[in-house]
Amino acid sequence: MHISAVEEYGLRCALQLASLPEGEVLAASQIAEREGISVQYASKIMHLFRKSGLVLAERGKQGGFRLSKNSDQVSLRTVFAALKEEEEERSGFCGQFKGLQSECVHLKECSVRPVWDVLSSFFDTVLDQVTLSDLSKTEHEAKKRMEVFAKSEAERIRSRFCANATENNNLEKVSVGDVK
Repeated sequence: MHISAVEEYGLRCALQLASLPEGEVLAASQIAEREGISVQYASKIMHLFRKSGLVLAERGKQGGFRLSKNSDQVSLRTVFAALKEEEEERSGFCGQFKGLQSECVHLKECSVRPVWDVLSSFFDTVLDQVTLSDLSKTEHEAKKRMEVFAKSEAERIRSRFCANATENNNLEKVSVGDVK
């Protein structure tokens, strides 16, 4: 998991728009001032959001930006995807860390892979299920939402691992039975 500066500031800019009353807009200069970033950086982020369809721009003296959807319909994945100028290659951890070899030397048996799988799964689920609306609240309310989310996600992951362990035990019993 790596959150770039543009993703962090982009999320914060998106939250500024999510907090607006319906029909109101914010200029890039207003967003920049509220977030403590340069107008050029805020403008770059708004350009990426507009290009992806995440925001709508209104021209003119009273112009600015607003979300194109309700904040409860905008996931973190949508925000982060809008900030990617090019599609990243997703070859997984094993493809990224192969050293000087053509493939990872631990590809067939890796005790670390389950850790990355759990973290990656959890992170992907957070990106898919947490919305701008969830984060447009007080820190205390957002923390409570994340606690509920984390508990349910931990249960889902635990169930998945228990199912895999049961499956593996059944396979071992079949294999041992075949040997006799």
